[in-house]
Amino acid sequence: MKRCPACAELIQAAAHKCRYCGTDLDSYVAAHEATVEQTLFSGHPRVIYSFGQYVLAVCTLGLALLVYWVRSLSITFIVTTQRVQVERGLFSKAKDSLELFRVDHFDVLKPLGMRMLGLCEVHLHSSDPGMSSVYLYGIPGLEAMADTLRDCSLRERARRRVLPMEQM
Repeated sequence: MKRCPACAELIQAAAHKCRYCGTDLDSYVAAHEATVEQTLFSGHPRVIYSFGQYVLAVCTLGLALLVYWVRSLSITFIVTTQRVQVERGLFSKAKDSLELFRVDHFDVLKPLGMRMLGLCEVHLHSSDPGMSSVYLYGIPGLEAMADTLRDCSLRERARRRVLPMEQM
């Protein structure tokens, strides 16, 4: 036996519909899970995310690698099903947050240097005046994540009942 999430009555554990309130349990749970924010990626971008950076690191005997490492440590991407957060800084931190329902469209950029390492860059264009664009780079599996972000953006717009405005 288990409790119905809608009316709290005891029902069979294998039930898909509550016999008391008539709630479809599968769709109820799916709708609830859509409102829960889940983390898709949290961490720093790769130290070297372009073939040109790799060549420069080899040519400078690792000195450029040290610079790229510090730059990578100074930025943190937190990508969830509802927002994208970018935290910048080593000692003093500044955190910017972009809600996915504000994202107008995505650009997936694949420069040759990144393609050689199997990476890409995603440019998010938004209607938020404070963060009109966000670049995500150096994240493994970013191209597949861009499709997931697009679906999450559409789901967030539907959940919040937000309609896109046409720019003139």
